Amino acid sequence: MIRALRLPVLAHFLANAVLFWLGYYWLGLGEGRASALAWSAFIALVVLCVGCWSYGAALVFFSLEGERRGLAAWRIALRNLAPLAVAALAVIVLYYWLARWADYSSTPASQLASFLTLRLRKPVKPVSVLRVFNALLWLVRWAILPALLLPMLSAIAAMGWRGFQALGARARKWLYWIETPLLLVCTIAIPLKLVSWVPEVGGFGFQTLSFVLRAGAAYLLFVVAWLVLAFVTSGGRPRLTQDKTAVSP
Repeated sequence: MIRALRLPVLAHFLANAVLFWLGYYWLGLGEGRASALAWSAFIALVVLCVGCWSYGAALVFFSLEGERRGLAAWRIALRNLAPLAVAALAVIVLYYWLARWADYSSTPASQLASFLTLRLRKPVKPVSVLRVFNALLWLVRWAILPALLLPMLSAIAAMGWRGFQALGARARKWLYWIETPLLLVCTIAIPLKLVSWVPEVGGFGFQTLSFVLRAGAAYLLFVVAWLVLAFVTSGGRPRLTQDKTAVSP
């Protein structure tokens, strides 16, 4: 199993390096002219496709069997890149509007607090209502939507357009509702905290060493947690993808 994981880990390392470089390059592009705007849109599309291809291959990898499943997973994910990119764009738009709601939620929280104060005859603080809103939003972002969408994305990466039917395919697995937010926190939240944390160490050399160690630990945690999440999402489920993803001997 460890030998089989070498290829996806190495492939993720290289794909993420390309994605980070493209993302850094994209952020520095100007948009003053139509040609520059078109080039910026093209680079953004390349980033989307490379990301969908590499992470889709990880989702497919654990649903296959055989020694050559690493290369087979990349071929299958590439074949289904178009529907996977469409699904990824839809997810990005969905999370964008959730972020907009997070910025706007203070207004309805104040209105609801005033309404509850009027009806209950007791003061209800807007901050308390906002905490409830934020808790519900956290559940939607990190638990409900991922638990519903990840099996669908895994099926799309393996089967193409038919994979959209797998929305919420693992909703009846109660353990998956616990695994998903925990692994996502290890994949995204904790690595970001490690990178953004600035310990009080003296000297530029110690600060550089601290950043390198923290970035390395964050990246390692990110890769391991994501591969585990991909495993629990699509691993051991060949019956969902057998007709399309079985590796030929």
